[in-house]
Amino acid sequence: MIWKDPVSRALLSAITLSSVGVGIHLLAMGQLLYDQTGSPEAFALILTLQGVAAFCVLPLCGPLVDSVDSKWVYVGCGVGRAVTVLVIVAIATTAQEGLIPYIMGAAVLLAVFDNVERSALFKFTAHHINATHVVRFNSLIGVAFQAGALSGMALLGLILTWASPADALLVDATMSVLCALTVARIRLPAPEGNPPFTVASLRGAVTGVVGEWRQMLGPYRKEAVVFVMILMCAADFVFAHSLSTLVVPLVDEFYGSRTWYISVLEASFAIGMISASFFSRHLVKQRLLPLWLLTQCGAAVLLSVSDLGAVHFLAFFLGGFANLNSLTWLLTSLQQHAGDGDKAKMASLRLLAIGLGTALLMPLVGRASATSLSVGFGAVAGIMLALTLCAAWISRTYRPRPAVTAPRPTAVAP
Repeated sequence: MIWKDPVSRALLSAITLSSVGVGIHLLAMGQLLYDQTGSPEAFALILTLQGVAAFCVLPLCGPLVDSVDSKWVYVGCGVGRAVTVLVIVAIATTAQEGLIPYIMGAAVLLAVFDNVERSALFKFTAHHINATHVVRFNSLIGVAFQAGALSGMALLGLILTWASPADALLVDATMSVLCALTVARIRLPAPEGNPPFTVASLRGAVTGVVGEWRQMLGPYRKEAVVFVMILMCAADFVFAHSLSTLVVPLVDEFYGSRTWYISVLEASFAIGMISASFFSRHLVKQRLLPLWLLTQCGAAVLLSVSDLGAVHFLAFFLGGFANLNSLTWLLTSLQQHAGDGDKAKMASLRLLAIGLGTALLMPLVGRASATSLSVGFGAVAGIMLALTLCAAWISRTYRPRPAVTAPRPTAVAP
């Protein structure tokens, strides 16, 4: 059982703590920028720049994380993220004029830490979570993230009653520090087999990046479907980012700018993901991947054509339910397909695809939403419909490697 494994418990606790801050961060940043500009385009632009930053850093990130201990990379990124959020708070409270360019610069740095941290989490999971439980664990990552984000959204509603979005970001920074401390206390019974960390080994990892990628990608040259799966990883994140971008103007248009509706709608998405986790054994299937992409497309269509509150909440719930299932299948399949020495590089490829997809597609959503809210959601629906066709091809073509059945050593946490 996952909950009897102290490493799994500690890591899920850390993810929950971090995601409380993320739940605060996404909506507080969206509200801060919408208050400054009156348009969702600024937030969409920040997400685009973060995608570009991920695309630039991740080719180096994978080989580097593969050469060092993933636990301490994760800890360092948590601390770096906290410092970066504090910088954003300082900018927001001292530079009222010309605020957005400075926040965008800090947000780019934030994306660097976030993406390196995700590569470390991918590698940590592959090495330290029992292979027989990895599908369930990956679905619980989504639950931990959404439960934390849900708590963060609720907490943000209380914070904004008495304080500003910039003040709320201080809680985000605190949660990043607590996450780093939780992971730092995990005790592992066996190392990951990384070479001893020295300046020379770090320099060798950097200079050997091209060779590392060539060695990894060589076996996949005849597996085009794997590369399409990697690209498809962007789908779920673009959908979630689009809802987070458009929820503020949605509330402004239909709910009289009552900001607590932002948290409630995003909570519906989170509840959908949490609900899906209870059925992951039955729903996280290769043959169902096109259904989950099509469901997200349908949710965007509902948001585009309806002005009824009940339909909005249903659409967010269905979007979250489908999002977890497709995200979990793609994540688990790529984890299991990568060789033992290529886990972080596979994570980097996945995150590169997410960054590239965000950089290419979020500007389309932003420009469409500038026309009208309905057109913005229509653009999201069109994107998800195109990706549904890719998912249908994957479900018919992909042939997974035989599962690894040998148990991993049980880890001990304090």
